[in-house]
Amino acid sequence: MKQTILIILLFFSAFGVFAQAPYQKNWVVVLDAGHGGKDPGAVGKRSHEKDIALEIVLKTGEYINNHFKDVEVVYTRSTDRFVELYRRAEIANQAHADLFISVHCNANAKTSPNGTEVFVMGLNKTEANLQVAIKENTSVLMEDDHSDNYDGIDPNSSEAYIAFSLYTNMHLDLSLLMAQKTMEAFNTTVKRNDRGIKQAPFFVLYKTGMPSILIETAFISNYDDETYLMSAAGKNEMAYSIYKAFVDYRNVVDGSNYIPMEIAKTSGSSSTTNNIAKNSGEIVFKVQFASFKEIIPTEDSRFNGMTDVHYIKDGTYYKYMCGSNTSYSKAKEELLSVQNKGYKDAFLVAYQNGKRISVSEARNISGQ
Repeated sequence: MKQTILIILLFFSAFGVFAQAPYQKNWVVVLDAGHGGKDPGAVGKRSHEKDIALEIVLKTGEYINNHFKDVEVVYTRSTDRFVELYRRAEIANQAHADLFISVHCNANAKTSPNGTEVFVMGLNKTEANLQVAIKENTSVLMEDDHSDNYDGIDPNSSEAYIAFSLYTNMHLDLSLLMAQKTMEAFNTTVKRNDRGIKQAPFFVLYKTGMPSILIETAFISNYDDETYLMSAAGKNEMAYSIYKAFVDYRNVVDGSNYIPMEIAKTSGSSSTTNNIAKNSGEIVFKVQFASFKEIIPTEDSRFNGMTDVHYIKDGTYYKYMCGSNTSYSKAKEELLSVQNKGYKDAFLVAYQNGKRISVSEARNISGQ
């Protein structure tokens, strides 16, 4: 009888009756918005690191959730609250995460440094890398019993980081792969200064039990970088790049062939030549309503109630406009609307092939 059962089992097994369906891995991705609550992180002239990081992280999670049904997104924080660095690693470990992504904004005492960096856990290769880690690690000084949670390492002491020489990053290869995919996506979508992929001793990474990266999105201490990060378009492009990097990373790890969805459109643009026709010869009428010596984010409260706000740089000034009408009559209606919102000195301008021309010339060319 036993022999008969064995033969039947072997028979059905040979024909795949008992074979499992192709394994579909359910992924867990932990998204970590740096700082939060009483810890603002780096402070720019107009913004805080904790706020920008959170918005980028939440948008990244939205992209992943909209694309994948088999990926669980876990946030170390989804609101403005303080979370200890060691606790962030614990959240990832307890979730049995497949990937940990920590998002930050860089800062420097000088205002000239700019661009994106991606870090993996490791010994500092240069003093500059160590200083970035020290800056992020000082958040632990706001924690109770911080010396117990970080093996007695003083986050402000360069010499104390020798303890990290005892740490072996078991996931270095995959961490570097995700870092590479992230920087590739940044270079394609964000197109800011590429400062490279680096290793440094970050507290938030060194106890995570999975491939992990820390992203310094841009320098909040640099005016152009900060303006970019404050804009809806900038945060959206950052989030989309991280999402796209995950898609590419998963394709390599799983042998999958997922195609990233298109980047979502935002209201407001990071471009200084937004919606100015350049090639078609078409006449475009716009309402110019303000001029500033510095860039004002298009989401500024002063622009509430206006749509399609953008700017161009003209000499040392940034000229703010709204609308892109091919109809002169509709442009006049928009001009009246803008004037009624308080911009009494607003006026019409016209462009053809990206070049500004007089309104009278534009009307003659377009027959209006």
